[in-house]
Amino acid sequence: MTGHGAVVLTFHAEDLFGSDYSHNQSISELRRWFFGRGGAMAVASGMGVRVSRERVTERAMVEPGQLVMPFYLVCDVSRSMVGDMQGLNDNIRRLWLAVVSQPVVDDVTQIGILTFSDSAKVVLPLGQMSLHDDVPALSAEGGTNYGAAFRLLAQTIVQDAASLRAQGYRVYRPCTFFLSDGEPSDSDWDMTFRATLTYDAATGRGLKAHPVLVTLGFRDASEHVLRKLAYPLEKGRWYHSKRHDVQGALRDLFDVVMHSVIGSGMSVSSGQSAHAQLASTSASGVSSGYSEWI
Repeated sequence: MTGHGAVVLTFHAEDLFGSDYSHNQSISELRRWFFGRGGAMAVASGMGVRVSRERVTERAMVEPGQLVMPFYLVCDVSRSMVGDMQGLNDNIRRLWLAVVSQPVVDDVTQIGILTFSDSAKVVLPLGQMSLHDDVPALSAEGGTNYGAAFRLLAQTIVQDAASLRAQGYRVYRPCTFFLSDGEPSDSDWDMTFRATLTYDAATGRGLKAHPVLVTLGFRDASEHVLRKLAYPLEKGRWYHSKRHDVQGALRDLFDVVMHSVIGSGMSVSSGQSAHAQLASTSASGVSSGYSEWI
């Protein structure tokens, strides 16, 4: 979908309970909620967010059956990103500030950060943002091996889900934001993706706990690849910024991440299905659409 319009990223209740219901909320409502509670000031000014030790301790205690929605941010840190790392780090910190300034969102969301180049690694284990004093600074490394990211993400999702359930949480299907500025350097990336992060309900093969994958691309990222990696068909979304201003492109794409996390956290905390309405306009230079995975 390109131009004026909206794409709705929805996590229905069947992703947790097996029932099917949905509730929609406009982006204007989301913005009024978020900016009306001081989040905009904290994010825009770069102010530190102070969270009392008592509040963190209280929120770190798990009540039986407490809901949690995991989000993963998977970032390309290949050598082509060397001049853009400050912008990437600034936007990751902007996301952190937005979440910790909203206790109701921080209560029900957990975020983990992975990076990939020639290999992949977990740089911030899945957890509540308020439990971190800051977020790690990322640095540029080598190539653009998508397969390494897929394999580590699948392994991490399985391990984290088991750990959360062992702590007494009820876990929603995770959502992953996959950010890249270039094409994959591994020729078999599509086979690796299919083998690690997809699920065939008819045969029972694959990763049953697969994430909803939202792809975010800019600069030399292939829109064809972004479309194919958005998963699954009925929920996956892709976004591609064609802006020459990389800092502006990163901000536009991280707005998608922020609106999704904040909106989903609000929905889960209110007992509704987790969702956010994600806008894309021609003015932003961001095109978007639904999954074209086959």
